[in-house]
Amino acid sequence: MIYAPVIIPTLCRYKHFKECLESLSKCKWAEETEVFVGLDYPAKESHRHGYEKIKSYLKDVGDMTFKKIHVFEREVNYGAGKNGKALKKAALERFDVYITSEDDNVFSPNFLEYMNTCLEKYKDDSDVVAICGYSYPIDWDVSDGATVLKQQINVSAWGAGMWKAKENKWNDHYYKGIMLADLPKFIKKRGYQKMIDACLKEYIEAACNITGVGNGMLTSKTDIAYRAFLAVYDKYAITPVVSKVRNMGFDGSGLYCQKIDTELNGKTAGTYNYPNQPIDDAADFVLVENSKDSFEENRKRLNAFDYRSPRQMAKARRLLWLCIHCGIWSAKFYSLVVFPRVIAIKIYNRLRRK
Repeated sequence: MIYAPVIIPTLCRYKHFKECLESLSKCKWAEETEVFVGLDYPAKESHRHGYEKIKSYLKDVGDMTFKKIHVFEREVNYGAGKNGKALKKAALERFDVYITSEDDNVFSPNFLEYMNTCLEKYKDDSDVVAICGYSYPIDWDVSDGATVLKQQINVSAWGAGMWKAKENKWNDHYYKGIMLADLPKFIKKRGYQKMIDACLKEYIEAACNITGVGNGMLTSKTDIAYRAFLAVYDKYAITPVVSKVRNMGFDGSGLYCQKIDTELNGKTAGTYNYPNQPIDDAADFVLVENSKDSFEENRKRLNAFDYRSPRQMAKARRLLWLCIHCGIWSAKFYSLVVFPRVIAIKIYNRLRRK
């Protein structure tokens, strides 16, 4: 077996990064794993203290329990996107698979065994495009004893495994907007029936937006784009029945995860207390794929957790209706007419600068 490297871009969140790396070091198969850390340079002075602590920490810990820790210290600020891409490029010069993690994740003891076992198991399955370490706190409807779910409703980037060859095959569908341009195929094949509401809203509003402004999350490799990809192209991701990852970053310190009041302890994505989410504590992992035909039930359960109100879904529902009954261009014209004011202002300012 080829053990996938783990890539972790970071900047200044010392406490999160230290907890992330140390939990990973306690995983089974850590001694077979190479870790690639991209330490970005501070973009502003408030980043410097945490940056210096991480820099010093990495010098002190050596390779820990890992086969090797490769540290890439940026001499200028790359930004999160460029830092992550450069780190992945470095890892893929030697490997054909990789595991990516944000610096605020902590892991189950069997996380690396789970990821590598699944990367090996599904490497020749062209329908499977990702292995997810994170699983939402949902009581999935699965067969007795199942440990993984082969599903089409979500891809989480909070600890995810990918194959170089599969990614390269589909790169243009993200970066060149082919996935959005394939809206007619998506409608014809009724791909919308495979999406939860949040995913439908994101995809159809972007696909009908002829200006392209505001579509960045669907024209790059984000978890938002990945989960739309599953429905548009009839692909799958593997998800553990019990999460192997806990996200500690809902404290407002990162770029993407909002700050959530931990006192809420809610039952929806916007109110759930993620840092207290139970994760698998078993030392070992055994792969048992769900054999129950429960796609629609699991879609409903995830939809209830990642809830969007009727008001939030109103525009997406109208666009979908127009696409089905009046044609794609009627939906694109409607999208232009009701164009969000905030994006219109961005376009105006961009044209004025030219």
